[in-house]
Amino acid sequence: MYILIIAALMLFLTNRFFDLKNLLNPFVFFYLYQTVFCFIALSYHDKYSIEISDELEIFIVVAYFLTFLGAFISRYLFQRAGITYVRYNDIFIQKRPSSAFLNAGVLLFLLALGVFLYFTVKTGGPIIFGDEIENARIEKRKGAGMLNVIFISFFLYSYLVLLLSKKLSTGIKFLIFLVVAFALLSFGSRAPMIKLMLAIFLLVGILSKKKITISKYVWIGSLALVLVIVLGAFRTNLKEGVEFMDLVIARAGWRPFVNIQNLQRIMDFFPEKNPYLYGESYLIDLKIFLPGSNPNFGSHLKDIMNWKFDGGSITPTFLGIGYINFGRIAFIVYPLLFGFWFNTIYQLMCYMPALNNFKIIFLILFSIGISGALSTGLLPALIANTLFLVFTIATHIFLKQVISKTPSIFRID
Repeated sequence: MYILIIAALMLFLTNRFFDLKNLLNPFVFFYLYQTVFCFIALSYHDKYSIEISDELEIFIVVAYFLTFLGAFISRYLFQRAGITYVRYNDIFIQKRPSSAFLNAGVLLFLLALGVFLYFTVKTGGPIIFGDEIENARIEKRKGAGMLNVIFISFFLYSYLVLLLSKKLSTGIKFLIFLVVAFALLSFGSRAPMIKLMLAIFLLVGILSKKKITISKYVWIGSLALVLVIVLGAFRTNLKEGVEFMDLVIARAGWRPFVNIQNLQRIMDFFPEKNPYLYGESYLIDLKIFLPGSNPNFGSHLKDIMNWKFDGGSITPTFLGIGYINFGRIAFIVYPLLFGFWFNTIYQLMCYMPALNNFKIIFLILFSIGISGALSTGLLPALIANTLFLVFTIATHIFLKQVISKTPSIFRID
């Protein structure tokens, strides 16, 4: 019960100082993610056979406080410097996007479609229509992971650009949404589709003159959580005699608990059975840029620990990554740095309510993407989301410059 009381108190304070509605602030999004997927499950962990030690429970609670403290220190320093914190309902787009901006978005969407079709042919067709989705989505992407990440980033970004157009009808935007949604779901992962829905919600909220309320956030958050659970159950290999709805219900409690379970197993394994890595995990993740198939550290960790289960890699959490590399001190340092850094990025980019189109889209996609650092660690989230987001924006700017100097084929504004 005390866990739920702490969560309620900290969310109240987060709303008071940072505005829970302001998911453009990476700290707010990350903290909500931390609350759901690496904190509240402590309140019912005794329902599972995996015993959570008192030491780990204390570390998780302390880390939960320290993440908030890091962000609070950042906000306090900005306030002392005379920089006001901008809340979500105060944000607005400075001016309408230009013709070149929107037309470059069309070209980016077509590029995404082309990369997706090439990826689909290369991997033997949409994974979601095959058998053994949980394992196939990992095996079929080997050697083509870069293409996968590129078309996801292009699709998410270009669709938000197209939403800014007033000339495109609602019907056309919906048809494009169906294409993007199918592409994102077709290779068996649920996260990109959840990101798309959340990004649309945030952008429409900014464009709307009607203020967004907390109740709407609770509704969209609950819907996103249900989708995470249902899509996860859908791709799981059903055992004989197990009904789909039974699996959905079982996963409803398991999904928030699994990160805590992973942390416990990691603490039991390091350093007793394997020495601390002292930064080696980061080098393993950076190998993604080398030719051929280079599994991420989560997959490497799965092999080291000889952990057998269907699907992809272990989600060690940002705390687990810190512990694997540097020991128990990570439970203090990492949450402080994450909270401080995430809020700092937001306040540096959003120091006034009026934002340009690039900043709006970047903050939405960056905040959603970097929240994944809770499960995977910071570097994989930066590589899979931020790095390719920056590449996507650079591509969009290049296309915009080309279009602005030549007659545009596409006219949507």
